[in-house]
Amino acid sequence: MRRNMEVANILNQVALLLEVQNVAWKPKAYRKAAETIENTAEDIDVLVRTGKLQDLPGIGIHIAKKIEEIVKTGKLTYLEKLKKEVPVDIESLSHIEGMGPKTIKLLYDKLHVKNVRDVLNAAQAGKIRDLPGMGEKREQLLLAGAQRLQQQGVLRMPRGFAVPIAEELIKTINKFPGTQKAIVAGSYRRGKDTIGDLDILVVSTKPEALMHAFTTMRDVAAVLAQGATKSSVRLTNGLQVDVRAVKASQYGSALQYFTGSKEHSVELRKRALKMGYTLSEYGLFTRKDKTRVASKTEEDIYAKLGLQYIPPEMREQRGEIQLAQHKKLPALIEEHNVHGDFQTQTTWSDGANSIPEMIRASQALGWSFVTITDHAGGIGIAHPLDEPRLKKQGKEIDALQKKIDIRIFKGVEADISKNGTLAISKAACNNLDVVLASIHSAFRMPKDEMTKRICTVLETYPVHVLAHPTGRLINTREGVAFDVEKVFQTAKDHDVFLEINGQPSRMDLNDELVHRARELGCKFVISSDAHSADQLRYVDFGVMTARRGWLEKKDVLNTKSVKDIEHILHAKK
Repeated sequence: MRRNMEVANILNQVALLLEVQNVAWKPKAYRKAAETIENTAEDIDVLVRTGKLQDLPGIGIHIAKKIEEIVKTGKLTYLEKLKKEVPVDIESLSHIEGMGPKTIKLLYDKLHVKNVRDVLNAAQAGKIRDLPGMGEKREQLLLAGAQRLQQQGVLRMPRGFAVPIAEELIKTINKFPGTQKAIVAGSYRRGKDTIGDLDILVVSTKPEALMHAFTTMRDVAAVLAQGATKSSVRLTNGLQVDVRAVKASQYGSALQYFTGSKEHSVELRKRALKMGYTLSEYGLFTRKDKTRVASKTEEDIYAKLGLQYIPPEMREQRGEIQLAQHKKLPALIEEHNVHGDFQTQTTWSDGANSIPEMIRASQALGWSFVTITDHAGGIGIAHPLDEPRLKKQGKEIDALQKKIDIRIFKGVEADISKNGTLAISKAACNNLDVVLASIHSAFRMPKDEMTKRICTVLETYPVHVLAHPTGRLINTREGVAFDVEKVFQTAKDHDVFLEINGQPSRMDLNDELVHRARELGCKFVISSDAHSADQLRYVDFGVMTARRGWLEKKDVLNTKSVKDIEHILHAKK
């Protein structure tokens, strides 16, 4: 089982606890190691088994030994020691917006705050505002973040982080005796940006053997339930996984039922009743004599109900059944329609790989273009570009372009300042192929001021893309508040593309906003926001969100030829 995310999470917890203790250099080393493990395409188990851990950048002998301990035992003695020294719920507290290591330490030292409940109590009692560097606004920010976290309960995992786990599970289950077919259903299959658990359907000729093999897998931390055809486990990474054995003759109806959504399935059942059928996980039957009329495939079920096949990503009861009835479903964008990426970072700013390395990785994906968009502006990241460095980077790209066929678009991700100006001049913008504008600071402006801030930049500068428009971070920070209709209309009026950012922790725009922007006539780009070569695959997560927003190939710039893209981009100059 691929456990890269689990290992990275433990290393990040170590880094946080060391930062809380004001340890000088170790946190950076652990965070770098976590980032490397998270981003590498190599399975951490394989790296440990083959002794190749130290071949990875930032992994020295001491951290390598700790990673080996995590892989072999599922825990880290050093982390447990740190937790005893600083007895705080570091993982939960770090997901409260505005709660960094220094704040965690301050609240622990002064108010003995150890968990989310303690933050709520301290903030509601007005005890935080009087601490050094706090104040009433900061207290209210922490209170809101703690309340949001408490309401959410168990944090849902970003789907992008669940993908390698799900893929490895399917690979493992397919090797079990009697397995004929295995697929992940539920919200994962529908492409939702977060998941609570994984629901796996398995066509198996040996269901009891399947249940035994599943519940005794190496990465099972606890067996929650075990039966003849259904079992539930909790993995060592905390994720719950449910497996159901189904008959091949009932696979389609079971898949439709367990994929959901609940609202979509309810409407299907209502339609079935009106047509003289009953629909369940076992199949579509006539009401009169209980004759089975469809169950082997989802396609058969939808066809018998007089509907086009509805892709899983559309099954959210947003009018898709009515469209399917009239054979008017959109032809959703596919992964293979995307020919490149519109946002990547390199070692010129906060990326892990050089421009040549990012280009080679893009070529390996078969892309026809890639865009280099390192950060510009005072956004708190390492080495943001100023205009002289941006010009110097452009010369490197020009030199590389002469040697290769893949088109390299020269770009930048420029910060939108609080007053509605961009971090680089209009003249600098005009020397680039792609200008991304994004917000990285002052997230809590009033809605009308934030709307003006964004619209002013789109109206004033030659911006091509509004990047991760809401600025949200899943489980950590809510998106900024702005007038959606006004910002989207301004983007449309000024030929600015809206970004669908595929970073698992962002997924921004989300599917609902994509759906609304599409209705308003906006156009889109899909980006990985890759900070390493391995993250370029995040484009596929953006495609999933685009499908959930009902986008077609024609709606997305990435699907066009390089020549057409050049023509569209240069029209802004």
